[in-house]
Amino acid sequence: MILWLTLATAYVVGACAAGPEVVDHSFQFDAIRDSPGIRVLDYRYGDSKIPGARSDPDYIKAGKPLQATSITGPMKRGDSLWVKWKILAEDNIYEDTVDLKRRLPRNIEDHIVYFKVDGTQLYVYLISPERLKGGEQSTGPRTYRFRKVTIVYPDQNKK
Repeated sequence: MILWLTLATAYVVGACAAGPEVVDHSFQFDAIRDSPGIRVLDYRYGDSKIPGARSDPDYIKAGKPLQATSITGPMKRGDSLWVKWKILAEDNIYEDTVDLKRRLPRNIEDHIVYFKVDGTQLYVYLISPERLKGGEQSTGPRTYRFRKVTIVYPDQNKK
């Protein structure tokens, strides 16, 4: 019996350590403000079941997917971000999956994982709680222009 309890405890501890880390952070997007001419059709931040971390299937079925979301609090650190969108003028549909495991720094506590779409390109940002000094402005989303912003995707060294 003791051996069984020891093995069960080791399994549970190992599974928790191997699973996604729970971190107090935010996930956001606002296609209405940031992505004119684009309609977000579907999205998924990691495998979290928290409302807002993925599209609500009922809204998708009704043809009214959310065009903005903002969730904050302790949640699983997303290993990936998948977004599907439509360019309204062309009626073309695109999708992209970003591997966040290797793109996000280890510490994202109090940070915001934020995406926007510009035409055929998905952009993912990590917004720091740190404010910029002396009137500097970031190149990230306008809402956060006075905060330190890192472009997570696409790679900025590719031409």
